[in-house]
Amino acid sequence: MSNSIDTILSIALVTAATACSSSPAPLSPSDSAPVAGAHRKAYVGLFGDGAVAVLDTETNAVSKTIPVSAPDGLVLTPDGSKVYVASGDTGSVQVIATSTDGVVATIPVGAKPAGLAISPDGRRLVASVAGANEAVIIDTTSDAVIQRVPVGLAHASCISADSRQAYVGSQATGAPAIVRVALDADTPPVSFDVDKSPRMLSCTADKVYFTAVGLDAVEVMDAASGALGPAIPSGGSPHDVRASEDGHFELIVSQTAGDLEWIDPAAGAVVARLPTGKLPHWIAPSADGQRAYVTNEGDDDVAVVDLATRQVIDTIAIGPAPRKMAVQR
Repeated sequence: MSNSIDTILSIALVTAATACSSSPAPLSPSDSAPVAGAHRKAYVGLFGDGAVAVLDTETNAVSKTIPVSAPDGLVLTPDGSKVYVASGDTGSVQVIATSTDGVVATIPVGAKPAGLAISPDGRRLVASVAGANEAVIIDTTSDAVIQRVPVGLAHASCISADSRQAYVGSQATGAPAIVRVALDADTPPVSFDVDKSPRMLSCTADKVYFTAVGLDAVEVMDAASGALGPAIPSGGSPHDVRASEDGHFELIVSQTAGDLEWIDPAAGAVVARLPTGKLPHWIAPSADGQRAYVTNEGDDDVAVVDLATRQVIDTIAIGPAPRKMAVQR
């Protein structure tokens, strides 16, 4: 039987299993693996359109849009085979197979799922489920929920490089915190109090960088003790934060200044700024570390940044209110 027929039959079986059970059937490698030699794709959540745009990163053209209601969190597996999208108003995480660019499974997680994070080894997905006041841990092999950890108004998270710990931001009223959750052991969560509600988080070997509501700076937390160091001033209302591929910088987007900013961790300061557009929301570095894609929610576009020259080399009209984005490795 040909590979194409195998793929069609496999997808049909997945669809049938999903319809009959709340536990979605896992995808086999033949169902989900990227096509050899194909252009790398990027996936962009269009919050204003209730869809995910599929972008060819070689041609910078949108090849398809996939309906997903209120797409908030969005991540790719490290092997590029699956996209997970938090559907904020359906209480679920939608699973897209990149081989077909279609939704192949639905994982119920609870009311108002927001940020998603995937472990570097690709085995675990963490969904911050604000309405359920939980961090929901998903096994990416079976696409089944395996653990629920109490986190008040969970909003977003990051995962340590060894894939063992998740750090989940709690926006609980009057008690904002970052909660450390063990992913590979039955260990109680540890909560670290912070001054303001965490927005986005970035894990490094020994620190957690995070942005916070109403704070025009990036906070730096010791990952082991939870102690906060000096905050790093930004251009105003920083949103996404993440490490560059080489680990030399933390990248942030400032929504007030409309720019991408480079933080030198050793200096504890912003050392470069580049205007990208109105209300930049998210940063998606390319696997080779040469580029970063910045979604500009206020301009309905994506800026392509050359990280070496620190220049915008292209701007791509993408659709209404682009927020989260991920690029195949």
